[in-house]
Amino acid sequence: MAVSHISNQEVWKQIAGYEGLYEVSNRGRVRSLDRVAANGRKFKGKVLRTVTNHNGHIRVMLHKDRKPKYHWVHRLVLEAFVGPRPENYDACHNNGIPDDNRPENLRWDTRSANAKDRVLHGNHYNYEKEKCPRGHLLVQPNLKPADYKRGWRNCLACARAKNTIYSRPGLKDDFQRIADARYEAIMNR
Repeated sequence: MAVSHISNQEVWKQIAGYEGLYEVSNRGRVRSLDRVAANGRKFKGKVLRTVTNHNGHIRVMLHKDRKPKYHWVHRLVLEAFVGPRPENYDACHNNGIPDDNRPENLRWDTRSANAKDRVLHGNHYNYEKEKCPRGHLLVQPNLKPADYKRGWRNCLACARAKNTIYSRPGLKDDFQRIADARYEAIMNR
């Protein structure tokens, strides 16, 4: 009987465009390689420090020809372990954890699928929003139907007020009043 096991060994692969300079691992780490600069100075390779953005995604700065450039670690992992990014595709995290950059947790997919993932995992910026900027509750029936089908939560009252003002620009200063009136009408149906 054959026993299969998953290796915990860290595997490193070259980063496209930075061959001989940097590698990325199947654990989502990035390292520089030992090298000698044009002036003869020797640099020892090391695991690079990363920066985490407000959404939890990790990026790293790579240098080439004295030019620094930030790269998203999840993209580097996908490009090294899966292949180049297909046109109009994003890097998606299967489990919704933005700093889990293992290849088995990543995939190339459409921007729409990526947005649906964020809603599914509860980390979409709109997911916990309870009110629109004008204070209207974002609950049915005050959600734009077409947007709601896509997983978006936008205020129907404000959208209708914008349409009214678009057709009559002189009412621009009355936007809040018009939006509030639309909200009352929608909620009291």
